[in-house]
Amino acid sequence: MPKLKGFLAASRSQLATNRSISWVNGVTLLLLLALSIYAKVWGKGRGIELLFDDPFSPQKPYAGFLTGISEVLWCLTAAICAFSFSLLKSIYRRPDRFIFCSALGIGILLVDDLFRLTLILNGLAGVPKILIYLIYATGAIAYSCCFWRRILSSPYVLLLIASGLFIFSSLVDITPLSGYGAPAMLEDGTKLLGLLNIALYFWSVCRQAVLRSLSPLAA
Repeated sequence: MPKLKGFLAASRSQLATNRSISWVNGVTLLLLLALSIYAKVWGKGRGIELLFDDPFSPQKPYAGFLTGISEVLWCLTAAICAFSFSLLKSIYRRPDRFIFCSALGIGILLVDDLFRLTLILNGLAGVPKILIYLIYATGAIAYSCCFWRRILSSPYVLLLIASGLFIFSSLVDITPLSGYGAPAMLEDGTKLLGLLNIALYFWSVCRQAVLRSLSPLAA
C-alpha cells in the first residue's frame, strides 16, 4: 500500500506539473466521446470503424510499403527538429528560430502528405494543385531568405538536392502522364529520395547544434 500511495502521489505531481499532459488527454478523450455519440445517434458506426481501419491487405502485403517509408521519414525529421528545439531552448533559455521554423514547415508538409490535404482540397474544393505548390514554394523561399546565413554554414548540398527532387516531383504531379510504373517512380520515387536527403540534413544540423550547446558544459 505505501508503494501504491507513493506511485499515485508521483502521478498526481507529474500531472500537476505538466498540464499539457492533461490537456492533450482531455481533448483527445472529448473528440473520441463526440465520435462515439455521433455514431450512436446517427447510426454511423461503420463509418467510425473505417477511420480506424487497418490499410493492410493480406492479398497485397507490399501495397503502400514505400509510402509508409516516406511517412516515417517525414515523422522522423519532424521529431528530430522538435526535440532539438526543445532541448536547445532548455539549455540556452532562448528559442532557436531556425530549428523552430524548420520543425513547423516540416510538420505542415507532414500533415499534408499524411492526410492527403492537397488531394482533398483539389478533389472536393477544386483548389488547383499548382496553387498549393506555389504557396509551399513561397514559404520555402521566405524560409531561405530569413535563414540563408545559417543554411550556408550547414551541409546545404543535401538541402539543395532535396529541394530539386521535391520540385521535380511536384512538376510530375501536375503533368498528365500515361502509364503506372513510370509516373509513380518519377513522382513518389523522387519525393522519397528527397525526404531521405531532408532527414539526413536535419539530422546533421540538429546534431551539430546540440553538440555545440553541450561543449561548454563538458568544459
